[in-house]
Amino acid sequence: MTTGIGYAGMAGAWADGPALAYGPMAEHLLARAPGPLRGSRALDAGAGSGVAGDALRARGARVVAADRELDMAVHNAAAGPAVTADVTALPFRSGTFDVVVAAFVVNHLPDPVAGLAEFHRVSRPGGLLLASTFSEDRAAAKEAVDAVAAGYGFVAPDWYTDLQNVAHTVRDVAGLQGELAAAGFADWTVTEDRIEVGLDPEGVVRYRLGMPHLHRFAAGLPDDVRASFFADAVAAVRRTGERFAPMVVEAIAVA
Repeated sequence: MTTGIGYAGMAGAWADGPALAYGPMAEHLLARAPGPLRGSRALDAGAGSGVAGDALRARGARVVAADRELDMAVHNAAAGPAVTADVTALPFRSGTFDVVVAAFVVNHLPDPVAGLAEFHRVSRPGGLLLASTFSEDRAAAKEAVDAVAAGYGFVAPDWYTDLQNVAHTVRDVAGLQGELAAAGFADWTVTEDRIEVGLDPEGVVRYRLGMPHLHRFAAGLPDDVRASFFADAVAAVRRTGERFAPMVVEAIAVA
């Protein structure tokens, strides 16, 4: 689930925080597969800490993980084969995989079509792509945590701002459909739904403060200030009065 600057050295923080939300979202994506995954050769592309790979293995798939960051690949290697690789230039022969899962990956790519075309290349004819990205409809809880962070002096780093700008091209159904067509896919279903991830306000804040841009900021605060930041963020999320259910765009495509 990671492919960009800023994610280096984040495997542990990712597994302890963001995985709380990304795990249920990976389960939701895989549940949309049109058939059983048992025995399939599967690629977890941009694997991050491996929640999609874990969900694939639980369904009986044979998984290879690929991530641009070495520590993410090392983290995944504890569960199975893993490589360090850019998802726009994968080190696999054409037609290698029955299933490619790209959970929250294409929204990290300066050229999403290049990544999707590479997923098409490494898929066997008739193989399946399962891909997801956040919608433009941003959860109120995220905004609440960001507002508290700003109050403590947080300023988004340039790499994160650039990443957000890139992501806008694939954050709605029409945008992702256009990218799939340009990448060579001819058959797909793209939907936009809210996904219940089952996090209380503390869980939401743990998820958000495990993200690289906020994790590094929070880690640099004195212990007492960091504790106040966390408590204030939890209170802000609670005040939204909303159940945390991110709006996610999901694509199921056939190569």
